[in-house]
Amino acid sequence: MELVFKVPGPDAPGYLRRQRTALEFRQADSKAPEGIDALVDFLLGYVEVPEDREEAKAALWEATEKQIDELLDSISGVGKVPPKIDGDSESG
Repeated sequence: MELVFKVPGPDAPGYLRRQRTALEFRQADSKAPEGIDALVDFLLGYVEVPEDREEAKAALWEATEKQIDELLDSISGVGKVPPKIDGDSESG
C-alpha cells in the first residue's frame, strides 16, 4: 500500500514545534514501545493517502528506518521532498 504525505512548506507556521518534536523522536529510546507508538501517531497526522487511518497506520508500520528518517527530515524542514513509502515493497 502506497502512502502519500503532505508535509508543511517553509512558510507553514509551527516550524519550531515540528523541529522540537522531530528532535525528541530522534533522541528518544527507540526500543521503548511507547515511543514508537507515539512516533507512528505523530507521522499519521501527515499521511494524506490512504484516507483510512487504520490502513495508513498499517502501512507506516511497514516503513524502513531510512524512510522514517527521511519523513522526519521533511516534516521538520530539513528534507525537501517527503519519501514515497510503498508498504507492499520488501525493499522500500
